[in-house]
Amino acid sequence: MQVATNKAVKQWTWGIALAAVVLGAPAYGADADAVMKGLSGVEVKGYVEAQYNYNVNDPSTQANAYRVFDTKANSFTFNMAELSLTKSSEAGTGFGLVLNYGLDAKAINLDPTFGADNFEVQQAYVSEKLGGNVELKLGKFATLHGAEVIEGPSNYNISRSLLFGWAIPFTHTGLRLHAEMGPMLSGHLGVNNGWDNVSDNNKGKSAELQVGLTPMDMLSVSVTGMYGPEATSITDNDNRGLVDVVATIKPMDGLAIVLNYDRGSQEAATGAGTASALWQGYAVYANLGIGDKHSVTLRGEVFDDQDSFRTGTVQTLREATLTFACKMRESLEWRAEYRYDQSDKDVFVNDKGVAKDTQSTVALAAYYTF
Repeated sequence: MQVATNKAVKQWTWGIALAAVVLGAPAYGADADAVMKGLSGVEVKGYVEAQYNYNVNDPSTQANAYRVFDTKANSFTFNMAELSLTKSSEAGTGFGLVLNYGLDAKAINLDPTFGADNFEVQQAYVSEKLGGNVELKLGKFATLHGAEVIEGPSNYNISRSLLFGWAIPFTHTGLRLHAEMGPMLSGHLGVNNGWDNVSDNNKGKSAELQVGLTPMDMLSVSVTGMYGPEATSITDNDNRGLVDVVATIKPMDGLAIVLNYDRGSQEAATGAGTASALWQGYAVYANLGIGDKHSVTLRGEVFDDQDSFRTGTVQTLREATLTFACKMRESLEWRAEYRYDQSDKDVFVNDKGVAKDTQSTVALAAYYTF
């Protein structure tokens, strides 16, 4: 335990030191003007998230099966502390640095180069304005795929969707271009090491492309694609493809409907010369604001892992989630949630370790943002 604690302290020390360097902290004896110059234009923000989660099955594993971040059953959890430092490249150059610590950070820390622990540098990039509305980023950044994001306060629900956890990646390391082509059209084009790889596991690279459309105030649509080798191989074959579609419709004040579809494939899924694997799913969200401080969100989705490549089981998972949110203060939000998961296979367990095809959970979460 002491070793783990010391490791965590060292990681946060390293993170704070890195943040100080990026901010331009001066050497001993430098004047205050140097400090202010380093801080000029830097936006500092973040959040802290904590939860309690109860699984009605009372699983003997003490785990919520097929969850992303809320994996601990019948337990209080410290999910995330995030510190985000960004500087816009509008003046020419900028950067982004997002540091995470907690159970959520461990879930997205998938590159063995840095070890699977509770500290993660989610984003670390430099940016350059190339003229007009075109921006270049080089480094590590969050994925463009999906209707949900890593940051809990920016989502509607407490738990993440099946698509967020099983259909798409979390982060990429590489090069990304972003262009704004008028009020209705935007796009991203990039090349990177692949899915959640800080250091590439092969010699090939993956390409990403996103097109965003806003044809009217009430409707926005993004289509994102990714393709490239993901297997550990010197041949740079065994390509993985992914298409993600997200549509947001706001038919009236206070109501938002989000539609998300994902389809992914992996060549030679179980080794050289084997067949390809396919997975796909869709999700629907309906968020209704109630006054200035309250909202309710209903999410439903289906995820089909027809070749067991993503979850390890040939199955179709379904879930329905109802979440109530209350913005107690500008910086403090509470949420309460009920979620029901179902599979066409017996993949959940009860307190006796007996397999069953459903699980239900109740959760409470608090978010403090700054």
